[in-house]
Amino acid sequence: MPDFSGKHGLIVGVANKRSIAWAVAQAAAACGARLALTYQGERLEENVRELSAQLDSAIVLPCDVARDDQIADLAAAIEGEFGGLDFLLHGAAFAPKADLDNAFVETSREGFRIALDVSAYSLIALTRAAVPLMERRG
Repeated sequence: MPDFSGKHGLIVGVANKRSIAWAVAQAAAACGARLALTYQGERLEENVRELSAQLDSAIVLPCDVARDDQIADLAAAIEGEFGGLDFLLHGAAFAPKADLDNAFVETSREGFRIALDVSAYSLIALTRAAVPLMERRG
């Protein structure tokens, strides 16, 4: 197993015990990383706090990855807590339930836009905020 002692990571997209981000957080913490975990909305906060309680010194922060102001607030909180960042794991994904319940060809233009914004574009927005933090850590 790699040694992540002294490393600081941001893991976005922890939804529940079945999410890949949950397992990555457990593995990174077991290797010594200190983590910041995010949640989007009260519904997911309880799950993320459950995971955080199992990890050594993880912090839990709110962040709607579709909102640039919340990404900026997240970066500021991480800078204040960690002073920088060593890695980012993007595991966020979302699509409106109505679009998931229907046949693919019934996907609405707005539903598709939301899914791309949250599931794909947010990686760019998060990386833009994370790069200065990573540069501080070398």
